[in-house]
Amino acid sequence: MKNFFHLYHQTSTQLGRELEKSEVTFLKWMYERYTVEEISRRKLSEKRILR
Repeated sequence: MKNFFHLYHQTSTQLGRELEKSEVTFLKWMYERYTVEEISRRKLSEKRILR
């Protein structure tokens, strides 16, 4: 995922309509979770390399 705007645009394009407020809220939550997990994964990977 490049960024939230990209995710938003891609989703609304695939649906062929603007997203509803609840859908935007869900996408924000999903993007935040993805970001947190990606950072954790990278930190774990760096720790393994440093060992």
